[in-house]
This record gives sequence, structure tokens and C-alpha cells, in this order.
Amino acid sequence: MRFLLLILLTTLGMQGASAQSFEIDKRHSQVIFQVERFGFSKVTGVFSDVAGVITLDQAVPERSTVTATIATPVLFTGDAERDEHVAGAFWLNTMAFPEMSFESTGLELQGDKAARLEGVLTILGERQPVVLDVELNRLGLDPATKKEAVGFSASTRIKRSQFGLDTAMKLVGDDVYIKLEILAHKSS
Repeated sequence: MRFLLLILLTTLGMQGASAQSFEIDKRHSQVIFQVERFGFSKVTGVFSDVAGVITLDQAVPERSTVTATIATPVLFTGDAERDEHVAGAFWLNTMAFPEMSFESTGLELQGDKAARLEGVLTILGERQPVVLDVELNRLGLDPATKKEAVGFSASTRIKRSQFGLDTAMKLVGDDVYIKLEILAHKSS
């Protein structure tokens, strides 16, 4: 049994040897969403309080991981009354559910700078699988902070009804387009 434990610990240690952790920069990261409103237009909103850790394994990129939380009360749609409405009990219910979360479960490379990131998205306590199309923008020194940084753009589409967001289904679209712009700095 000790031999098996030693092999497991050694293997885990080797997997993490090339991995580097990066903390998401809240000031330079956003989650943007769009949803159809009454069939006339799409409302766009932004969540600007994003936190989390990206662990990059450059030797074996498929081992890279992401965990993130998005503060639901910190949203902007361009209209204060609508922001309150969306944050309210009939929509995001931010008093009871002050954050959404994402945890990756797998990564499939799609070329040098593209990947499909599989994970679990939690909204209103409902956990659903999602796939994000991710593009690596840059990995290198951030000229402003002088720290090693990584930047990604990602997108996905979800059905809000799968998360229990079923208010006004005949008036507001079920499909929600999500775009993420993420900057993360290497952890100290």
C-alpha cells in the first residue's frame, strides 16, 4: 500500500512540475452576456467582478485547469433599473446566490492558440456542463505590472432554462451568449 501511495505522489508531483498558477486580474477581466429581449434586440450585460486561478501546464497543456467565481451583484447592463431587476429574485436572485462559478473538467487543444475547455458552470445552485471555445491571446510579460501574465478570450452559449432561469420564457430568449475576456498574472 505504501508503494502505491509513493507512486501516486511521485506521479502527481511530476504532473505539477511544469504547471504554473495565474490569478485572474479583476480589474482587467470581464464576463459579457447577451440575451434576446422581446424579439427586438439583444440586451448586453457585463459582470466585472471575476476571480479565480488558472493553472497552466505548458509541458502537457491538457492538464491545465481553471476555477473561477463571478460575483452576480456586480453587473452592468447600461440601465440601473434593469440592473436591479436582473439582480432581483425573479432572475439572478443575487441575495440568495451572490456568485456563479466555473470549474474545468477537461481541455482539448484545437491548434497552437485554441482549445475547447470543458467544465461545470453553476448558476442559482444548478450545476450544468458547458464547453468554452478558448483562444490564447498572449503569454508573456505584462508591460504595466512587470509580471508574467496570460490573456484569454473565450465564448460559449447556454440555455438559461437549464439553470432554473425560466422567468418570462415567452418574452426573453432562452439562449444566452457568453464572452469572457480574461487577464491573469502569475501567482507569487
